[in-house]
Amino acid sequence: MGLLDSVLKVFVGDKAKKDVKDIQPLVNKILAIEPSMEKLSIDELRHKTVEFKEKIAQAKADTVAKIKTLKTDADNEEDIDKREDIYNEIDKLEDVAYEQGEVVLNELLPEAFAVVKETAKRFFHNSTIKV
Repeated sequence: MGLLDSVLKVFVGDKAKKDVKDIQPLVNKILAIEPSMEKLSIDELRHKTVEFKEKIAQAKADTVAKIKTLKTDADNEEDIDKREDIYNEIDKLEDVAYEQGEVVLNELLPEAFAVVKETAKRFFHNSTIKV
């Protein structure tokens, strides 16, 4: 390690340590969820994916319904300026739906990670593949 790296570490800090510190709350949530995942059957673990998709769809349901209605309105609108306004509104609502999905995904992240980890653990434990 060079002198410049040492000096930068003193003033800026160690990036790896900062990254670990930033992600530690997420790791703690995952570790807290793991025991409940160990109790689930393989079918119940598989069903978690369906649950996750349903939660995302529910979070976006109202916005997606508005988008669908606006698309129908746009198809039936003959005035090109009004149609353009409708499509602009659709674009805004699609951004909102994306953000709504992101919020739910971030909420689901610890549980989803715990599900994947438990599934992988069982797969590799029960398979002939050794890691």
